[in-house]
Amino acid sequence: MPPWCNAVTVRVVQQVFPADDGVTTVDPIDLFHRDVRQTDGTRPWILMNMISSADGATAVDGVSNGLSGDADRSLLGTLRGLADVILVGASTVRAENYRAPRTPEDRVGVLRATSGRPPRPRLAVVSASLSLDPTAMIFSPVDPADPPPLIYTASGAPGKESQALARVAEVVEAGVGDRVNINLVMADLTNRGVGVVLVEGGPSLNHQVVAAGLVDEFNLTVSPLLAGGKSKRILAGPALEMPASLKLERVLSDDGFLFCRYLID
Repeated sequence: MPPWCNAVTVRVVQQVFPADDGVTTVDPIDLFHRDVRQTDGTRPWILMNMISSADGATAVDGVSNGLSGDADRSLLGTLRGLADVILVGASTVRAENYRAPRTPEDRVGVLRATSGRPPRPRLAVVSASLSLDPTAMIFSPVDPADPPPLIYTASGAPGKESQALARVAEVVEAGVGDRVNINLVMADLTNRGVGVVLVEGGPSLNHQVVAAGLVDEFNLTVSPLLAGGKSKRILAGPALEMPASLKLERVLSDDGFLFCRYLID
């Protein structure tokens, strides 16, 4: 998902499910911040958020921006306001030209402050090869006091790249050889006291998190477009041993977009 959406003001939207007396109007900031997100304490709550076209495409011309709109960017800003850490794969960082998380919209910022969270979530990137440009925008903090991004890599990562990135990020080994172990990533975030992780893709990282049985909440934005093409699905990887069962908890609608909140059943 595009990283520049926090500055967009969230609008009042329609709740189409559940709705006892027809369609109701809701404030998504209050709605999402009232949701209970609590685990047994052994790991953070994992919230995954993705967008797809009505025919299942996750990108247009290689990026998700072609599927997005003001309504989607507004809701993503609200979801980012819930997170302690935003977790994303390196390929998505490069494709979407990610930057450091911005300060949330005013009301979201107040809710973060009253819940004891720092002004902005911290960015964490999964990169086994460390193929990241140290001069990229993700390494330019909004405030000098912000902690640098976390980069989770594996033991086989090139030493030269690790040294270069260590100047602008906190590089953490969380895997052997050429593969990052997502369970080790979550263990490290747990040790850091992280309560809510927002996973923003891409599809390969999504598959790892789902396959490990770590997702608690899945938010899917359905864009009112038919895109065609050969875009990857939301999960990219081998078939899961057991499909994850989802329970539809809520559907919102704004400007033709559907915002579906699922909980893992």
